[in-house]
Amino acid sequence: MEENKTIQPTLYERLLKKEWSYYAGAVMISILAITLFMFSGSTWGVSGPLTTWGAQFFSLFGVDASVWGANIDSYKFFGNTASMTDFGLLFGALISCLLAAEWKIRKIKHWKQFVAGALGGLLMGFGARFASGCNIGGLFSQLPRFSVAAWVFLIFVFLGATVGGKLLRFFMPPTSNKRPQRKRLTAEQRKRNRTIQIALGVALIVFFLIVAAVVAPTYPKAPYFIVIGLALGYVMQRSRFCFTAAYRDPTLTGETKLTRAVILAFALCTIMFFGFQASHVDLADPSTYPGNPINLSLMLGSFIFGIGAVLAGGCASGTFVRIGEGYVQNLIALVFFIFGSVFGNAITSRIAGSFMTAGSKVYLPAILGGNIPALIVQLLVLLGLWIAADKWEQRKRG
Repeated sequence: MEENKTIQPTLYERLLKKEWSYYAGAVMISILAITLFMFSGSTWGVSGPLTTWGAQFFSLFGVDASVWGANIDSYKFFGNTASMTDFGLLFGALISCLLAAEWKIRKIKHWKQFVAGALGGLLMGFGARFASGCNIGGLFSQLPRFSVAAWVFLIFVFLGATVGGKLLRFFMPPTSNKRPQRKRLTAEQRKRNRTIQIALGVALIVFFLIVAAVVAPTYPKAPYFIVIGLALGYVMQRSRFCFTAAYRDPTLTGETKLTRAVILAFALCTIMFFGFQASHVDLADPSTYPGNPINLSLMLGSFIFGIGAVLAGGCASGTFVRIGEGYVQNLIALVFFIFGSVFGNAITSRIAGSFMTAGSKVYLPAILGGNIPALIVQLLVLLGLWIAADKWEQRKRG
């Protein structure tokens, strides 16, 4: 009898087609986030430019951008780090799909998906403006820097995601017993399709390298941000890394693998940021503390953002990545995310003297008496959350 031989994946399949683990994504995203910080001097953010983009759109119709609390006169795309990394997320994910020959348009199958995307985008826009940041700028980039406000954001975005998971049931399209009619491709057609997609992926890489070289004399740091943004999009797509799923899945499905990967990313970034924190933050001077003040606006905004992210099918970063993958629902979500950011910014700019600026920044080392105790406590808390998430999944999965 002949032994059954396991078919080994080709080099192409191992490098470009095979999905990465969540933990591999967590490690790479952490490294890219700290690299971005080293080059720019500021942490990774996603939702910040959306208000400006929306205000620019309305200015085409003669609307004064100051009405929305935005200043578009000084805005330069290649001078704005978040703008470049946002587009990098989208095109990095697109390149990843093309090189794996997996890109296709994911159409909306029911009007409920349109409503979910639109409503989710609006809520994310409002939430991000009320919380002064999304789950990247207000959480992922601030928690490793010992901002207690980030922990508050984490609690309320998790609560919002739990509510969003309950509401999501109303927006699920009805199931159908009819199987969709799909055109079967021949082996030759599949091969041609793969060749075209890989060629397009390579062409996009060359295009962005040319763009980086062209803008470098005027914006010397822009090439770094373009490359880092593309790398973030590529990594998030290959590893299927999704912050929204990390908050949503524990209560919706009991799955916590992605949750634990996000916790690992928090821990890695905490360690990576430690040296900078110890040398640049004066414990006696609250004005040097990173993060946002803790107030009602932060709690309300992060809660609303959590609901919106689940309904939309992706948070701020996830929305750009999924658009790159071809999801029409997330494209709709982005449009309404921008509108929500514009209107939310118009509201918050008029109530800045009330609950938007109430409260104060709380810095963990200032509470615990130093950076070393803060590092130890934060890592222990993250370890406890990782263990609790693992136990939760075991319990839910039996």
